[in-house]
Formats: sequence, C-alpha cells, structure tokens
Amino acid sequence: MIKIHIRRNEAQQIVACSINGHAGYDEHGYDIVCAAVSVLSCTAILGLQSVAEQQGIYENSSGECTIELQGAITEKGQAILATMVLGFQEIARQYDDFVSLSET
Repeated sequence: MIKIHIRRNEAQQIVACSINGHAGYDEHGYDIVCAAVSVLSCTAILGLQSVAEQQGIYENSSGECTIELQGAITEKGQAILATMVLGFQEIARQYDDFVSLSET
C-alpha cells in the first residue's frame, strides 16, 4: 500500500508531504496506481523548483518521496501542492485498497 501523509501549518498551508510504499495493484512496470502517484509527486517537485521557485528539501526514490518546504511559502507553491493533493485524493478514492491519504 502507498501511504501518503500531508502536513499543514497553522495557516493551513501545505508544508510537507511524505509518500511511502508500493501499491501492489499490478506487477512492477505495470502498476498504474504507483505510476499515477509518482507522476503527481514528480511533477509537483518540478513545479515547486522551476515554476514556484520554492525552497525546500525534495527527495524521490523508488517507493519513497519527501517534500519539505523551507523559507517563505510561495503562492505558486501552494497552488501546485493543492493540485497535487486533489490528485492524491481522487486516486485514494478510486483505489482505496492501494492508497491511503492522511493529513495533519
């Protein structure tokens, strides 16, 4: 199962996201659930770095992804992250046996 955790600050801004695990929906290379989560997280990281110019720690490897914002929180960065979360919510809704999403 893929476990996604979103962390917000007191102002309800998204400040971190951690993703761990594999969906197990299909065999490696054919798992559309893993691919969907990976595409959303990788695209968000690219957008945060290149479009929003949001400072942070961005790590991505097989079965793990970490996004931790640092410095001033940008509006563009929040728009990118909010869109990513909407995508995660839809994936978790459609594939709830393979993806869990939590927020604090």
